[in-house]
Amino acid sequence: MKDILYTVALDNKGDLIKASEADKGMNFYCSLCKGELILHKSGKIGKGSKRPHFAHLNLTPNCNPETALHLNFKNMLAKKLQQNLETNEPLHFSWKCKYCYEEHSGNLLKKINNIKLEYNLCECIPDIALFDNQNNIFAVIEIVVTHKPEEKTLQFYKDNNIIMIQINLESDKDIDEIDIKMSNPDFVQFCFNPKCSKCGFYMQKTIMIIGEQNCYRCNSKMKFAIIDGGEERECIPAGPDKFLKHELEYAQSKGVLIMEQYSKTANERYLAITCRYCGTFVGKFFLYTLEISDESKLLKKQFGYHCDHCYELEMQIKENI
Repeated sequence: MKDILYTVALDNKGDLIKASEADKGMNFYCSLCKGELILHKSGKIGKGSKRPHFAHLNLTPNCNPETALHLNFKNMLAKKLQQNLETNEPLHFSWKCKYCYEEHSGNLLKKINNIKLEYNLCECIPDIALFDNQNNIFAVIEIVVTHKPEEKTLQFYKDNNIIMIQINLESDKDIDEIDIKMSNPDFVQFCFNPKCSKCGFYMQKTIMIIGEQNCYRCNSKMKFAIIDGGEERECIPAGPDKFLKHELEYAQSKGVLIMEQYSKTANERYLAITCRYCGTFVGKFFLYTLEISDESKLLKKQFGYHCDHCYELEMQIKENI
């Protein structure tokens, strides 16, 4: 990791202060080694100029910018979390789940009552620990500059049902983006979805999407419905010909016209999305040519969960028979 500057220091009161907000003529000290710092703030911008930063008057051997970045970011994040907690202000964050591959989001402080830095769990010492109303550790935050948490640490969190949130730092500029880094962590060891009773893997949501498009024949507005997930659909998006009874009824209740149609190409009859003005139907192959013009107007309805992992295992077994 290159070009990491000391952009945060301690003032005379022992409070953290950013170089961009500091004034010359004051005394500053390193939060890591407590050595005296000098403020470099030229006011120049553009090519060749350095952003405001501090430099050691006498650099000690054990002080390095990577460790200082980790310490300063951790302390400033903990301060922000504490302020939000005291003012009852939520802290919303979202992440792409590595278990179900869906987007999750939530309020990190919803169940939190206390925050502690470097709390000793015997097995490990997380950077920030968040406690619930029963004084149990609900979640931990690990700040990563050069070293990620060890596998045994991750396993400890998993075994004790502790949510692990990981934030990776790449530059001292991340200090100025604490809100963004916390709102979009790099990794969260947690999934909202239930686990499959058969294989133990996290399941995926079975979602129906209802929207509107123009009929390709008469150009009239035409509602459509697609459902994604489920072994009966081979865990891929499918139209009404693969809907279960209650799914079919729901789509129809939302104005989707679904009728039995005959396909000359396939020489079969099946349920298909139908234009109520000209009778043109969209099914099977043509279902995947739907053009969604406005994602914000889509209606999404969850119909339980399904397990992609179990389906993939079944397919592998069939292929090997």
